[in-house]
Amino acid sequence: MRTFFVIAFIAFGLYASAQTVTYQDIVNHVSAKDLTGKKAGDNITAYTASDGITYKVGSTITYGYPTNGKYYLYFRDVTSSVLGTLAEDENTSAAQTAVNQEIYERVENRSGGVATIKKIQCVPIDPFNKKTSGCKIYLVLNRGGIACTNFEEAIAVGEVQTKMNDSDAAINELKKWKEKLDLQIITQEEYDAKKKELMQYIK
Repeated sequence: MRTFFVIAFIAFGLYASAQTVTYQDIVNHVSAKDLTGKKAGDNITAYTASDGITYKVGSTITYGYPTNGKYYLYFRDVTSSVLGTLAEDENTSAAQTAVNQEIYERVENRSGGVATIKKIQCVPIDPFNKKTSGCKIYLVLNRGGIACTNFEEAIAVGEVQTKMNDSDAAINELKKWKEKLDLQIITQEEYDAKKKELMQYIK
């Protein structure tokens, strides 16, 4: 009987500490500590984003188009970065290690692909002032191999596919390619191929 009450108490504690965070909390620069009771910003079970959708642990997100046309700015492969660091020898300089880590962490175009949210955190923007610093939404996806480092920025630039931003992101990307064509940086064939790829997102 005593064991039952202990388990029930722990379960209640976990439930009570679980939080739902909203975009307005982020805009108002509420700290991770105030939102979740922890400086690390854990225990978020749901997040209502600027696109009006409530994302929960277990929900899926759909990748939008990469900001620079090939690699995402706000998604990184945390598994590859760890494996890459382990593979480096002791003679690798700190500067080269930093460059290598950035390369290892790159996530290539997965537009239209789906990922499952495994963890939601509000990570302090200022790591040296966690108690009062505002925070950003950080997602751990699938089995923990991919992380979205700033969910709202990813939505804003179209790296997360939503009804609001996917078409705009594709149009902006096509404009960039048209400028490259006008400057003769790329060929007509390259532009046409990119236009064909992007047109499926433009409505």
